[in-house]
Amino acid sequence: MESLMVLYDARCDLCTRVKTWLEGQPSYLEIKFLPAGSPEACRRFPQLDHATTLAEMTVVSDTGAVYTEGNAWVICLWALQNYRAWALRLATPELLPLARRVAIWVSQNRFRFGSRSLDDLLATEVGGPAGAALDARCGAACVLPADVRSETI
Repeated sequence: MESLMVLYDARCDLCTRVKTWLEGQPSYLEIKFLPAGSPEACRRFPQLDHATTLAEMTVVSDTGAVYTEGNAWVICLWALQNYRAWALRLATPELLPLARRVAIWVSQNRFRFGSRSLDDLLATEVGGPAGAALDARCGAACVLPADVRSETI
């Protein structure tokens, strides 16, 4: 896997802030963005349910794997140099169901969030790029845990 395509809801302020935040992070993979439900998204990914991609985060890898909900968040974190350790933690059997529930809740409530920056939110609520020491040891060689599931298109 060398790149990810993140389908995001361009009408959603939170989704746009997440896109901007992801664009500013150093990453192991190329991360590209495409407005969900756009003519280009429909043309490039005709197999996807595009109404669903507007309702929940969807990520497609260059290998054709499709990640949704919590798995989409985890794969994006896994692609980032400073957050890979978080992805590895969230991908454990104990925490992945929680990541899925949080992703669903955020998707359902995304239009209610204020203008608080994502960096501020991560610094105060999550503690910033925790696990940097693990990331330094692991680096690009870390493999995505098998519990992070995808479909293939």
